[in-house]
Amino acid sequence: MLDVRKFGAVGDGGSDDFSAIQSVLDGGEKEIYIPAGNYRITQTLKVDSYTTIKADENARLFVCGETDHGPHDFLLTNRDWDFGNTEIHIQGGIWDGNKTGRTNFKDPDLFNMNACTGTCLNFRNIRGLKLTDLTVANSVVYFIRMCMLEGFEIRNIGFQSDVIENNQDGLHFNGWVKNGIVENIRALTKGEPNDDLIALNADDAMNRLENNGMACGPIENIIFRNLYAEDCHTVIRMLSVSSPIRNIRFENVVAGCRCFAINMDAARYCRTPLFDDGKFPGGVGCIENIVIDGFKTWWSTPGERKALFDCESIVKNFSIHNFERDAEQDQAPEVPTLIISKTPNLQIKATQESATVLDAQSGTDPIVLSEPFNDLFLTTATTDTSGACTK
Repeated sequence: MLDVRKFGAVGDGGSDDFSAIQSVLDGGEKEIYIPAGNYRITQTLKVDSYTTIKADENARLFVCGETDHGPHDFLLTNRDWDFGNTEIHIQGGIWDGNKTGRTNFKDPDLFNMNACTGTCLNFRNIRGLKLTDLTVANSVVYFIRMCMLEGFEIRNIGFQSDVIENNQDGLHFNGWVKNGIVENIRALTKGEPNDDLIALNADDAMNRLENNGMACGPIENIIFRNLYAEDCHTVIRMLSVSSPIRNIRFENVVAGCRCFAINMDAARYCRTPLFDDGKFPGGVGCIENIVIDGFKTWWSTPGERKALFDCESIVKNFSIHNFERDAEQDQAPEVPTLIISKTPNLQIKATQESATVLDAQSGTDPIVLSEPFNDLFLTTATTDTSGACTK
């Protein structure tokens, strides 16, 4: 194991430790150790294939706040975005985006593709990514951003931040992601993430600066277990317009939210909508074979909201079991539990303690369920409709 201190890293918080750590990372096929300390990183650390990084739990690596950052700058990313990397493992440490740094900010021009994305840890085109026992802190925008992954493991990740800002997704997945397991994801700061705890964005606006370098495409075959946030913006987002989100299982989710427990509104109300509703009267999206087993949630702030669960996408075989709306912690009990709209011909059945509270087929008018439910099943007879994926 190669100790970065023996190659010149200081870890005093003032020295520039980028060159020393990058010199150890170069070449791959290495196991690297980062002892406790504070490591100021002035450029993006790039990791090659067959590299394992093991960091002490008190090793803090942070983005320098006095150097300029461009669109491909992060605290850390894999090196080969085009041809891909294999078997990158990162364990331990505090990975800090240093949001309060003078040069660490999101450009006010949302479409400035020469600006920094604001992502802390970035991974694109990797087979065999493993992230374990990390604390990711103070990200400008997304804490961890990923696309084009196959065969990945993400376990024991915590998010914390001294400053709460917009677009701070926890785990943000874009397209071409499949065959993974995600366990024990926890927001350590009340109010975080200030966007989606888990974002499955098979489609998104790739002309926005925070999505620069990502891709649209399928998201398939992932298990999520043990998710927790006391007070996040949204717990789970599934964003599909024409790319599928398939074969996803969630187990044991406990989270308070300020906006949605589950958001499937197809980004209709974002600053950059992805389509014109008038061109897709049959709806959009392909979200199928989704199971959520064990979901305890509540509104963590009072005020008017649409519903805990917003479904405005075409879904097939979508089921929730053991859903609990926590009445003791709910600060907006008057807000409906479920709203369904813009999804014609959707079969809906919801039960509470074996009694049916909703059994209907959607049409042109929204369907609203104010009562809580324990189990829910949604399906459309076919996903072969205008705007939906058919493959």
